[in-house]
Amino acid sequence: MRNLTTWRGPVFIAVTSAMILWLYFSGQLSLYIHPRYHLFTAVMSTIAVAGVLLGLGYSSWRRSQDAPDHDHDHDDVPSGAASRAALWASTILSAATVATLVLLPPATLGSVTVDNRAINQSGLGDSEAALAAATSGDQATFAAFTVREWAAILRQTQDPGFFRGKPVDVLGFVSADADNDDVFFVTRFVVSCCSVDAQPVGIPVTLPGWRDTWEPESWVQVSGEFVINPNLDESHPLVVRPESIQPAEQPREPYLF
Repeated sequence: MRNLTTWRGPVFIAVTSAMILWLYFSGQLSLYIHPRYHLFTAVMSTIAVAGVLLGLGYSSWRRSQDAPDHDHDHDDVPSGAASRAALWASTILSAATVATLVLLPPATLGSVTVDNRAINQSGLGDSEAALAAATSGDQATFAAFTVREWAAILRQTQDPGFFRGKPVDVLGFVSADADNDDVFFVTRFVVSCCSVDAQPVGIPVTLPGWRDTWEPESWVQVSGEFVINPNLDESHPLVVRPESIQPAEQPREPYLF
């Protein structure tokens, strides 16, 4: 029981820190936290692993030094059925957490999160700056716009004339519009700190029967232009009329920062 108590915490810390370092060196840490925190997180995880190793080494040395007097020293070992049950419960929980970290592959947020967090309610950044860039921008400016910039501009103006001559070419994953079966959103998540605060942003695309071709959460490259929504009763006055929708690979960094 003493060994279980001694090793449980350090092993949990070491495995968790090692997984963080693996995510860092494999380039997948962005699935969980903003890139600005990558180096700090990696350094702290390295310190944690080193601290665990040094601590266990010191503990083993102390036990070897105290071995003659150790046989009757059990003051720190939990006694009683309740204490043993609590120890085993916490150990099983720690083991389950470690197993989840090791066995489940890193994954991006998807449609379920979009459904739980209203799209375009936040995460759009400086909408006025995006509008100013679009007002004076050229083709290269529009080509660099992501769904975040276009969604921010749509918040500022719904004038069809403003969007005339401004081509849309964006990458994102497909998420359904809850109000119209003929519309889907090209969607990305915007992360300020970590995936917990990720907010979905996107622009509506009109395509009757889109479910026959595109599965929700499939990544697509959509090019086209904004037009007046054919369905005047819809909640989106303007939608993208696609000229091309091509399947795309999920980018190495699927989130926008």
